[in-house]
Amino acid sequence: MIYRIPGLLVFCLGLSSAGAGCAVAGYDASSLGGPPRSAQGVGSATSVLDGIESAGDVLVPYMDAVQAVYTNGLSAEALTRNALITNVRANPAMVRQPLATSTYADDSEDNRDGDSQDHRDREVLRFRLRHEPTREVMSYLVSCALEQGQSVSYTDTRTGQIYTFPGEIGICPQWGEHGVHQGSDGAKCRQLVTACLLALVNPTGQSITLSMRGQAFPEHRPGLLSPGPSVRVGTADEDDDAIASFGPCKTDARGPSRNCGWTAEHVGTCSPTSTVEIGAGGEPLDDCDDDPSAALARSDDDTILRVCNGIHGCDAGSPAHIAQSEVHCDGRPQPALRFQCPSSGYFSLMSGPRVSRRAGGAPGRDGASAPWSSDGFSVASRPSMVGPLSVDGLIIAEPPPFHAAVYPAPEADVFRWREGAFYGTFWGRNPLHSKFTAAMNEVDEDGTFYPAPVSGEPVFQHAFACTGEFWNDQIAYQKDRLCAGPDDDCVAHSAGACGDSHDIADCPPLHQCSVDDGMVVEGDGDFHECAGDGGTWHHPITVYLNHPSAVVRTAPLVDPGLPALDVPRVPIRLPLCP
Repeated sequence: MIYRIPGLLVFCLGLSSAGAGCAVAGYDASSLGGPPRSAQGVGSATSVLDGIESAGDVLVPYMDAVQAVYTNGLSAEALTRNALITNVRANPAMVRQPLATSTYADDSEDNRDGDSQDHRDREVLRFRLRHEPTREVMSYLVSCALEQGQSVSYTDTRTGQIYTFPGEIGICPQWGEHGVHQGSDGAKCRQLVTACLLALVNPTGQSITLSMRGQAFPEHRPGLLSPGPSVRVGTADEDDDAIASFGPCKTDARGPSRNCGWTAEHVGTCSPTSTVEIGAGGEPLDDCDDDPSAALARSDDDTILRVCNGIHGCDAGSPAHIAQSEVHCDGRPQPALRFQCPSSGYFSLMSGPRVSRRAGGAPGRDGASAPWSSDGFSVASRPSMVGPLSVDGLIIAEPPPFHAAVYPAPEADVFRWREGAFYGTFWGRNPLHSKFTAAMNEVDEDGTFYPAPVSGEPVFQHAFACTGEFWNDQIAYQKDRLCAGPDDDCVAHSAGACGDSHDIADCPPLHQCSVDDGMVVEGDGDFHECAGDGGTWHHPITVYLNHPSAVVRTAPLVDPGLPALDVPRVPIRLPLCP
């Protein structure tokens, strides 16, 4: 499952040699011998979809897969200072009540019911959403807990302003109907929502796309929190700004250079520096020469293609732009294009009609259907002819090993770097820092917020994070990933390594999670049974990243002694700890 965080980062000194791509200038870690892909092709081309696999060319039907991919952007400042979860009175009240519009209304009949517990809770929860950071937390809370089609709305009766918080992931949709303060299902719901919010915390101010894996309520949405067979191309950049090319055209626009009217297809994988060919339509791709004259006879509804570096789309003038085409290969009825696989090892495919009408346009961030469709895509690839690179007779770089391009690539192959697991609960017995009093993190009827003082410690007593196999600097990780700032409060306790660690004296405690791969989806690598606060937590969420340094503030370490090159370098060996 994929989600985006607006903003996080990892010290490359905190990466093992398996992630040593961070230690080399100019290359994405995915091209430097990182975690193995789930499946690798042999031969000139391969693609896997719905059980279809071949060592040669494979046709890939158009599809839109369920995926576990999301973007994170919840600020640590908001999560550590809000009028709901970090308020002593509101914290228990919010889980006793439904996650619903009436619960948080400034004034309603439900708030005038007399002296019932519901009445008292809703009196406590009134006016909380007049505080902007609290609304930010509510937005992510609803997104985690409720599913698409569910929502919570709030009207500020002072201004008439209406705020709507839509559901998205759907970890605990039952919270929309009743409280989650009782029973085993309630405990599971609270733990999963806690883990989801922790995973979505982001201190860097950017939107980072990540894959979340765990075990939700299978009766609600089978496959939720499990990696999907493909990943949709991102339609917003890391500043969370919509990419113009995915918006509608204001006037009729023609050709592949336009920056409107495009559709986000899927992400593919390839071997850096290899030659990749991808084509629209149902015919297998062979090595072929461009036929520019074919474009002259094409209809306005014919397909055009664009390829971008990484997992997001791009505009024609973007640095991420790799290639675009409306040209046919000799004898091929649909367009194709040839490009060199980028150093990241990932490419994003965009498509659209040759002419995008003013009233049309591509699907936006809501995923609406485009007014046209493709018949599918096929992919072929061949290894680079680049040999070893030497400086003063010393070989410092070898061409990367060749693996045939895969399109669309499985989510597990796009997000291969296991960051770690998040677990615990924000609610329950004594959930907050002992210094918090009932008067702290309060908001009054005027919307004035009264924050708790900064303690420089974890705000939540029973919230934890452990790290995957590519980290060894736990202090740096905790400050960058879990805290509002170097000297500010943190959202969770850093528990050390989730699983195995090498025998180094200053490593943190080992084996925080006794299960390295949960049983629901074999091989998805989700941690389970994780230790914290003297007990075992049964419902963590494990996060996988597309790049190992995506979720911490510090920039990747580079070696100033090596020149910038266009091929992967030999990894610098770092201590293995995570």
